Amino acid sequence: MQHTNPTYITINKNKLKYNIQHSFDLCKEKSINLAVVSKSICADEEIISVINDSPVTTIADSRIENFMRMKTNKQRLLIRPATPSEADIVVTYSDISFVTEESDVIALNKAATQLNTTHDVLLMVDIGDLRDGVFYKDKDSISKLASLIHDCSNIKLAGIATNYNCFLGYLPTRENMLAFEEIYGIVLPYCDVDTPIVSGGNSSAISLITSTSDVLCAAVNQFRMGEAIMLGRDPADDTFIPGYNYDVFTLHVPLIEVQTKPMADGSNMRRGILAIGKQDLQIEHIIPRDERLKLLGGCSDECVIDLSNAPEYKVGDSLEFDLEYGALMTAFTNTYVAREYI
Repeated sequence: MQHTNPTYITINKNKLKYNIQHSFDLCKEKSINLAVVSKSICADEEIISVINDSPVTTIADSRIENFMRMKTNKQRLLIRPATPSEADIVVTYSDISFVTEESDVIALNKAATQLNTTHDVLLMVDIGDLRDGVFYKDKDSISKLASLIHDCSNIKLAGIATNYNCFLGYLPTRENMLAFEEIYGIVLPYCDVDTPIVSGGNSSAISLITSTSDVLCAAVNQFRMGEAIMLGRDPADDTFIPGYNYDVFTLHVPLIEVQTKPMADGSNMRRGILAIGKQDLQIEHIIPRDERLKLLGGCSDECVIDLSNAPEYKVGDSLEFDLEYGALMTAFTNTYVAREYI
């Protein structure tokens, strides 16, 4: 892909393909289906094509707008509960979605009926992270919602799902996994499919399939993984996961100024100005590949970097950075950072 922007991201499609296949193989060993979470790359056509060519059967995303742009034959799983006003497009552009509210269920059923189709849903359970989902201790509400879905003419209850480490940093344990399994037992009589989905983890649960941990319960048969696949990182402890490629994405940013300037303590610092800022991505989530460099901060359009220990850098040189998940998501959301595919 040709571009004129000196600030750009390279995407190594072969390394991404490996990470997807590696995740698929790890999950398969535990009899778990893999859903690749694509929300961070905003339906990027080249990346979606890599997912399309993989053995995974499901693409998961939080934005229905991404599915509206996406060209795929994979099952499309919407992982953020929609509002009732979005019911028509949810039924049209996703195959299965999360629900937490009765109003959502009623609206989805009405939309599916009007469109003369059926739509699968997963009942979202909050197992303790206190984000979206019916709280797991409220078993009456869970049963009531499951019964409502089961009684709908054009909505099918296809299983349950939960999240970890999305708000409070709540991680999977044997105790909360068993609680999740108990909820599955409550919901199971209302399920409308032969093999219900028990979507019991995201990238934060990667250690459950890469270790000998006994935390994972037998009922779980789906993981939704994004950060692990895209960046090879475990969001549970922000470490790299052995066996993964960590450099699928590389951010390239030019130096537009190099000056030695006085500091408040009377010393001097060789400082560089980078052609990227807060309007481009979350600059606090980019990491210089050259460990001698230190990112100091920035404003809307520029970043300041300490070049004191790297005297060879000059104006016009391009510096390379690794991306954390927050930077990846925001970089793909805007149009200021170009993309180059390897």
